[in-house]
Amino acid sequence: MRSIRMAAMAAIACVLSLYAAKAFAQQGATGTDIPIIVMADDSDELSIPSNSSVSKIINTKIKEQFSRYHYYVVSQDAVAANQGFDFNRRMDSAAVLRAAMMAKKSGQPEFDVRGVVIYKVYPRVKDLGFAKQISVEISGEIHDADANRYIGDFGPMSRTFPAPADCNDNACISAVAREKAADIASIVADEARKKLALLTKVNGTGAPVVNGAAGASGAGGLITTYNIRFENFQMQDVLKIKGVMEGEFPDFVRSGKMGGSEPIVEYGYISKAPQNKLLEWLYVLIGDMHITDAKVVAEGNTFTIKRFASDLPPPPPPTAGGRFK
Repeated sequence: MRSIRMAAMAAIACVLSLYAAKAFAQQGATGTDIPIIVMADDSDELSIPSNSSVSKIINTKIKEQFSRYHYYVVSQDAVAANQGFDFNRRMDSAAVLRAAMMAKKSGQPEFDVRGVVIYKVYPRVKDLGFAKQISVEISGEIHDADANRYIGDFGPMSRTFPAPADCNDNACISAVAREKAADIASIVADEARKKLALLTKVNGTGAPVVNGAAGASGAGGLITTYNIRFENFQMQDVLKIKGVMEGEFPDFVRSGKMGGSEPIVEYGYISKAPQNKLLEWLYVLIGDMHITDAKVVAEGNTFTIKRFASDLPPPPPPTAGGRFK
């Protein structure tokens, strides 16, 4: 029964994947509406502050560029307004990434993003003697928020723009950067999309990978390590569940080492499947095994399967005695 059910799930996933491929071809989209957070690293004193008007214009233009390729963009301003974060001080990439991950773990669906794009913009005046230019250096890095993984970086790359002969202060630099905000945003979005393609790349069947999943084909998608934790399970039940996950769940890659002993056992499960599908399959599996006294708690890449009632057979009823025989 379980094998039939899992096979049916795989078949449905294939059909949905083919349907998505058709929609993908019609749209010519690369992002398939994958949600991402775009934030600025402004830790260097030469960089444009993330709370400045210039930075906000660049952020808006970046959102426009990503929307053209069907990415859903959550901006730094949205994170600040909703989560109460203070971005008025300069922050490096590590601090910005922590803020993005805190927003993701807040449980609010609008911040449940898959990718985090962090970009850096460094403008400065170049005096050529006969003229002046604004040189803008652009770089950035991309992270997979689901897998807590660094994907790659881009840049640094430089672009130069003409500047007035008396351009010496920050006001002049900001004016030129504001005027060229669309150009800067185009470079950031274009370079970041090349890395984000790893989250939405086409698999071996020609179907797009949505949210990092490869459907039931097992081709494509990023590999993610999940921590599977069992509480109050006997070892034989743990091994049964582990065996089905390895033998029947789509997109399984390999298992890590097991640790602990009854009543708490943990092991690593490495898969190309997305977190939401793995949660769904775990509930199907527990139902097929007729385990009615357990629930699955999903926290990021950790799944805790808790059993609340005893897994021992019930004791025999007491024997009545005396005159109540």
